[in-house]
This record gives sequence, structure tokens and C-alpha cells, in this order.
Amino acid sequence: MTASAPLPLAPSCPICGGTLFGPGPKGRTSPNGAMPRCAGCQSLERHRIFRIMFDRLEPEEFSGWKAIQFSPDPTVDPSWFAAHELSVYGEPGGLDIQAIDRPDAAYDIAICSHVLEHVGDDRAALHELLRIVKPDGLLYLAFPDPFREDVTRDWGFPKAEKHGHWRVYGADVVKRFAAYVPEQPVLAYRGQDPVSGEWEGAFLLPRSPARHRWIVEKLGDSVSLFAGPGL
Repeated sequence: MTASAPLPLAPSCPICGGTLFGPGPKGRTSPNGAMPRCAGCQSLERHRIFRIMFDRLEPEEFSGWKAIQFSPDPTVDPSWFAAHELSVYGEPGGLDIQAIDRPDAAYDIAICSHVLEHVGDDRAALHELLRIVKPDGLLYLAFPDPFREDVTRDWGFPKAEKHGHWRVYGADVVKRFAAYVPEQPVLAYRGQDPVSGEWEGAFLLPRSPARHRWIVEKLGDSVSLFAGPGL
């Protein structure tokens, strides 16, 4: 009698360690049919992908940082930071990212995930987000994966059937970044969800050459220059 092969370990959530997963918003599955939502922390594919990215940046590095996060999600843990401010547009104290009521260089990191596609003037929003970040700080930016589309579709109004999005970004967002902030390097990160196997990308905008080098050293081949001076 031969010993049976060990059963493969169930994938676990890198945020909470959970192993139970169910349907996502409106009952959806991942494109490959996997169940996307963690029953423990309620994370979806993108949250787990980008939590792994932040883990590789080593959260202990953030212990003295002041953070602002636009829209809640479990990608980051507020306890990582010396101070963490959450802004939810339309709720008490919520800020308009097109005109952020905060001083210049007020934060070490600004976290903006799945918000930029909801604002009419994304140029103003991007400039405002960079304005409030310190000269050695970092902007983390994510929106529905532009690597799945070739060309940005911008309707010029919030489309109800598209969850109120003003636009769907495509891979040509590199040209948008270059036009909006021509002197600002934009690093693209691409990662895989260990639960569903899906891939997704986000962007890191370092405010100094030293911060740029730090990101590249930590993330290696997972990050590349997407836009910046001379591109």
C-alpha cells in the first residue's frame, strides 16, 4: 500500500489568515470563478494583493508616519501609523479630494484606493493628493485595474450603471499621468492574490529620489517605472 499524497493547503487570506471565502459584491465571483470575499475580514482580491505589497514595504517603517486614507478598505492597518485619518466623502468630516482642506505637506503618506474614478476633475485630485504629501513622502493610488483596458473611456459625467464612475482608466493612463504631473515619477506595482490567483496593479508616487529608491529596493521586479520625467 502506498501512502496517499498530502492534501494541498487551503489558500489563506494574508490580511486575517482566514480560509473561508464567499461571493463578492452583488454575488460576483472572480473572473476565473473563484470566491473572492474573505469571510473573516471581508477583503477582496485587490485588498489582499496590495496588503502583500505593503507587507513587503515593511509596516514597521511607517511607525512614525502620519497617514490620510480616502475611503476605508482593509489594504492598510491604521495601527501601523503614528497617526491615521480616514476621510469618506459625503460623511461628516469627509474631504473633497479635488480641493483637500489640509495644509501642504501635512502627511507622510496618502492612501487613495478606488476613489479617483469617482471624481470629475482627476487632474485637480492628483495635484491635491501630491500637495498634501511631504517632500519625502508617498502617494498610494489604486483604481479599477487599467491593465485590463487599452484606452481610457471618460464619459464626462458619473455613469449610474458604472457605479457612479466618471471614467474607466486604460493602459493609456500613463499619458494622463505624464500630462498631469510631468515631473512626478509613477511606479506601477503588479501582484497576485494568493486566494483567487487573480492579478491586479496599483501605483506608488514617491515624492523624492530617496523614497523612489526605497520602493524599488523593497519591491524589486514587482514594481517598474510607469511614468515620470522624460517619458
